Amino acid sequence: MKKVFLVWGGTWWHIIPLLALYNYLKNDDYSFFWIWENDSMEQKIAKDNNIEFHSIKSWKLRRYFSFKTFVEPFNIMIWIFQSIKILKSLKPDMIFSKWWYVSLPMAIAWKMTWIKVYMHESDSVPWLSNRIVGKFATKIFLGFDSAKKYFNSDKCQVVWQILNPELFKDLWDVKITEKTNLLVIAWSQWSTRIFNFLLENMKKIERFNLTIVLWSLNTSFKEQFDRFDNVKAYEFVDHSVMKNLYNNADLAITRAWATNIAELEAFNIKMIIIPLKESANNHQYFNALDYEKKWNIFLTEENMVQYWMKKIMEFDWYKKNNKSPLNNTWINLILKELEK
Repeated sequence: MKKVFLVWGGTWWHIIPLLALYNYLKNDDYSFFWIWENDSMEQKIAKDNNIEFHSIKSWKLRRYFSFKTFVEPFNIMIWIFQSIKILKSLKPDMIFSKWWYVSLPMAIAWKMTWIKVYMHESDSVPWLSNRIVGKFATKIFLGFDSAKKYFNSDKCQVVWQILNPELFKDLWDVKITEKTNLLVIAWSQWSTRIFNFLLENMKKIERFNLTIVLWSLNTSFKEQFDRFDNVKAYEFVDHSVMKNLYNNADLAITRAWATNIAELEAFNIKMIIIPLKESANNHQYFNALDYEKKWNIFLTEENMVQYWMKKIMEFDWYKKNNKSPLNNTWINLILKELEK
């Protein structure tokens, strides 16, 4: 069996592509190992999916003054040797890296051991860690064509986003309603701005059926939204529920996480995209800019109050077409490379 290392860390939207890759290949001739830090969400997900987990430590690339910067060079050597030890012990055939600084010691170690490395960059503007990992990669898969300029273009292949195959299985029948179904999926500590804005304007959007996913940091809003007859609020949902919320939605208000907006696109949902202005390298702004070229609406938080409600009300009549979800056929481009 081919041994595959999954190297990842950071946010939910970067876990999902690695879990998706596992779900595509788990019944074939592959065995998987997840590499990350102890006591992490990744460790729990690996355990839930029967993926063997191994821990390493890593450092954060600081571009600001910190006393930790003077200590880190000594730790880096230790973490690289930890990575080499794991590679020598388990002898993987390939490594699939997604994101975050924990991949850097492993990247240096795998360069020293000449193991094939594949990387997927979701965003239009990559973080510094992925720009460095890209220098060691055998192949770089991209979600946006605009990200090519940050890497050696000869290594790059645009494959869209890696979506979980579980999203497209056993979907409920779409509920036919007179009102337009509006899904709000913001999912971050900064999304209180969006939820407060909605609460202030609930009278204006009573012509919609609202479904709101709050995520774990915004659960305090549930009680407030539950007071309205046209709202169904969820604190947290996994893909077993999320896929049916997607399938039933006509219109969405969303941030600009690359995997999230790709999932919405796959279900033919028209999007009002409001990028998080605090996102690193302003990557959500550039993700949204790329999607604006299609058939979506792009707003910044600065003009949200002035234009947002007007834009929503322009689509109170909107119903998406009945096309089936766009399955993640682009995964075949990645699988073809992995099988070489």
